[in-house]
Amino acid sequence: MPTINASKYGYLVQSSTESFNALRNGTTALQVNNQPTSSSAIAVRFRYVSGSKGSEWQLHRSYWAFDTSSYSSGYTITDLQVKFDPTTSTTSNFPVAIIKSTAQGNADTNLVTGDWDSLDFDTLYSANSSTNYWPDTNSVSTIDLNSTAVTDFSSGYLKVAVVWWFDYTGGGSLASTQTINAYQNMGYVPRLQFTATATGYGNS
Repeated sequence: MPTINASKYGYLVQSSTESFNALRNGTTALQVNNQPTSSSAIAVRFRYVSGSKGSEWQLHRSYWAFDTSSYSSGYTITDLQVKFDPTTSTTSNFPVAIIKSTAQGNADTNLVTGDWDSLDFDTLYSANSSTNYWPDTNSVSTIDLNSTAVTDFSSGYLKVAVVWWFDYTGGGSLASTQTINAYQNMGYVPRLQFTATATGYGNS
């Protein structure tokens, strides 16, 4: 099965002392991490703390951009997956969604602080439309992508955002104090894996 490595990848960090909705719907990140190399990066996070000085919410969102132009025509694409390397530092049963990103140009531009809202919550790319869980393992893992992702793959670029499930659904205003993380070994570049069947006249 062919693979395409992400040409641009990284994650953004943002926090708010106002509300979860203010954090989720904000426009600017506090921290940008492009092409990280850490073996234990926090790719996706939800954190909520509350105390005498008030409350704070924090999110991490990952953005991976792939140049798929070499397979954008002349092929039928099936079995499309994202492939990445999680770590066992991950919080058990950490739910994620893979959605459409509008950051990183033509898969050739670094993330900037203004890309915090460069995603489309209405376009889910995960094949599982309920919940996917970030693997709590040191093994290279995959998540299946749906037909919408295949269609966008054929445009020449596929750009995904990996977010906490309740960031995707907007249901993250949780009352309990907690910090939950999805860790990733960034020494292994995120990539797409798929089956590409050449199209055209079928007879000899």
